[in-house]
Amino acid sequence: MSTPADSPSAAADRDPVQEARAHLEQALAALDRLREVLPPPTAPPPENRRR
Repeated sequence: MSTPADSPSAAADRDPVQEARAHLEQALAALDRLREVLPPPTAPPPENRRR
């Protein structure tokens, strides 16, 4: 995986929005994989606060 320190000229060509989008897509894919592996969440206890 290249970093800006690896090729300074390539760092100027990258779009920060596209780079952020790529990171977000990777994070979403990781969350999807976790959903497949982890057990379903338990229902939270009902709130007993007075309003």
